[in-house]
Amino acid sequence: MLYTIVDIETRIDKALVRAVYFPHSAISDDDAYGQMRERFRAEQGNDFFPLSFHIPIAIAIGQVNEDRVLLSVETLTAGSEDEESLVRTFWQRYERFTGTLVTFNGRNFDLPVLELQALKYGCSAPRYFNGKSRQRYGENGHYDLYDFLTNYGVHRLRGGFNVLAKLIGLPGKTTIDGSQVQQLWEEGRLQEIVRYCRQDVIQTYFLFLRVELLRGRLTTEQYQHALAHTSHFREELESSPA
Repeated sequence: MLYTIVDIETRIDKALVRAVYFPHSAISDDDAYGQMRERFRAEQGNDFFPLSFHIPIAIAIGQVNEDRVLLSVETLTAGSEDEESLVRTFWQRYERFTGTLVTFNGRNFDLPVLELQALKYGCSAPRYFNGKSRQRYGENGHYDLYDFLTNYGVHRLRGGFNVLAKLIGLPGKTTIDGSQVQQLWEEGRLQEIVRYCRQDVIQTYFLFLRVELLRGRLTTEQYQHALAHTSHFREELESSPA
């Protein structure tokens, strides 16, 4: 079985925010965004926007072979002029991939965002939408580590990915976390977002590897073999400032 590990980073579609929440007001996109941030903070205690307003700006993809060895990590990026091509490229590649997608909380965020963007741009992805990837408790098409580790929502995992990463000796979130991506985007610091997204995929891989050992789907020897052949990715994590 081949695996592809995926993580995305997004910006907020400010024009859509204005069109939905202020359709008859002559305010700017930025003002509409600012007002809704404050409203969300007051109503829900944070400024996280609904998934329908998220636009992917970076997608990191890690390729894992049958021995659970991470072979490569590639990050696709988009400027404001080619966000559609980023979405189309992801779905085109997914439709050609015959293995299993691996995410952390991808069923709640990454994949729904990409689904909505596929709807927006009229992408066709019959293998995904008519196959096993969207089955709530299935793993053949989409293996969500968060779902597995929370027993499919039986309990909450406070601290999320950051806690689990640090629990198993990974750096976790350091100088950047997801809440900073919008500001980084507005400041033109796309490469920092790209590096952060790439690191999330690498850390998701090592969490995936540990979960496979936990489940007995890897022997200790196989686990150590995979670690030995991916040590350069671990060194990348340890040496990176983000």
